[in-house]
Amino acid sequence: MIYEDENNTREKLFEFRKTNICAVCKGGLDVFLDADLGKAFLACRNDRSHQGILRIYEPTPFEEKGYEAFNIPTRREMMSEELGTGKATKLVKYVGVVSLTREQAMEILSTIWPDAPEVEVLKAAMICHQYGLNPLMKHVFLIPFKRRKGGQVVGEDWVAVLGIKANRLIAHRAGDYSYLDDTPRIMTAQEQERIFGEVDDSKVWAITKLRDSKGNEAPGYGPWPLDEVPYGAEKGNTKTNMAFIRSERNALDRLFAGEMPQGVEVIDEEYASGQILEGEAVGEPPKGGGKSGEQAENESGEGKPGTAVLSPPEARTEATPAAQKPKRDLNTIKTFGDLYQACLDDFNMDRQAVWDELGVSSQIDIVETPRECYQRIAAARQ
Repeated sequence: MIYEDENNTREKLFEFRKTNICAVCKGGLDVFLDADLGKAFLACRNDRSHQGILRIYEPTPFEEKGYEAFNIPTRREMMSEELGTGKATKLVKYVGVVSLTREQAMEILSTIWPDAPEVEVLKAAMICHQYGLNPLMKHVFLIPFKRRKGGQVVGEDWVAVLGIKANRLIAHRAGDYSYLDDTPRIMTAQEQERIFGEVDDSKVWAITKLRDSKGNEAPGYGPWPLDEVPYGAEKGNTKTNMAFIRSERNALDRLFAGEMPQGVEVIDEEYASGQILEGEAVGEPPKGGGKSGEQAENESGEGKPGTAVLSPPEARTEATPAAQKPKRDLNTIKTFGDLYQACLDDFNMDRQAVWDELGVSSQIDIVETPRECYQRIAAARQ
């Protein structure tokens, strides 16, 4: 049962009642009044001693069918408004299709994003074909960003990303699942202490608990630094939302191991469409003059699971240990962009070399702050 308090108001308990069921017997919930305490509480209507609530995931009609979920006039109007009349007319034949061939997916992607480089179009098309996704359903995006160096625009790069709703849909196809105990939510200090052994006051930490139809459960954890502004903040995106997305992605990967796409950035699609990001180039641009992209971050965020904060790729160079620990003001290393630039300047290390040094395969796996990462790398070279 859940008692009302400053976090769970009586109004919130009534909302829980509408969207959740008992985690034990799958029965309905009701809000009761504890006359002794003078407080309301939420509990199973079949047995008030049952503990836990769950919310069954059900994809929306648009997530499953895309524009096909609407009648034809509405569909045409929405597509024309979002894509333009020409593109909408060309792509209407693919509305609702979730078994695209690679070539069909490439046609859709190159029509919506005609300036995207072929390598990223191909990468996104392979994801669509393998996982039954469709860009017209806002499952997959190609996001451009300006690459800057020394304050000057030196090029443009692109990256293929998935929306968090596409991740949910892929998981749902692998099996039904539910969200436990009103998650995602912010982790308590007690939870951090129990799980991590300490409380991290430098980040917002979120937790997501999932359960599949067989009773298997998986928790997921996701952080967002308190001193970093998330991409899309001007449109309402928040640090809490980014932490939620990261924790949910982590939980889905655990519950449906082997079913979820790996090595692909996951973002909140609400802040993806029509955006051009700006990043600071670190090192030299990719050789060969082609455009490319990879999961990363720029000056405004980390680029772990679920973020749309991206940064341009660099040409890889071999790491060369410095003779002495550089005298650098650690307070200047606030973002991963700062970390990569500092490691390039001080140790001649590019991003991949930094990952190798930290023992991770991508930035998604890094849980330390940029400053802590730099301190680790510098200490190894003393």
